[in-house]
Amino acid sequence: MDYSTWAFLLLAIGVMLLVAEVFIPSGGVIMILAALSLIGALVCAGNAWWSSSPGYFWGFATSMALLLPIVIGAAFYVWPRTPLGKRAILEAPAPHEVASFVEQEERYGRMVGQYGQTLTMLNPSGIVRIDGHRVHCRSEGGILDSGVRVRVISAQGNRVIVRMAEGETARSADDEPASEADQPLDFDLT
Repeated sequence: MDYSTWAFLLLAIGVMLLVAEVFIPSGGVIMILAALSLIGALVCAGNAWWSSSPGYFWGFATSMALLLPIVIGAAFYVWPRTPLGKRAILEAPAPHEVASFVEQEERYGRMVGQYGQTLTMLNPSGIVRIDGHRVHCRSEGGILDSGVRVRVISAQGNRVIVRMAEGETARSADDEPASEADQPLDFDLT
């Protein structure tokens, strides 16, 4: 075979290897083989046409430069539609799957500025009763005892940040009658 035939054959092999690299995870081994094949195609094209018809060589090189991105783009376009591609690429969650988080985030955002009372020690996280609801909160800094009046200072995503209300200290057991919400949160296993 002459060099021109080898040039087209190596170009076809290089293109097929590039497409295979998209579909087969090889750690770059197939990409190296494709690069060697494409370099070999350019060398064979140079040996075939450089001295006799340089226009053919430049036409081959230009065609190769245009063909390679188109083939790679087409392979990446087809990849997610294949059965293996569908298993490898995760889809975005449906709106109903994230709706509860959005609702919770809005509810926590409305709590900013409200007062509550710690039901457990915040070390730095714990449970706070705000507007009759038990909410998992995080103290702004330091440890807060159970029964301390706190104020919600921010809500970031699904986290509520509280700080001790100004001038408030821990309440004693005689200050208020015990309610159902004041009962311990853990189960008694004895």
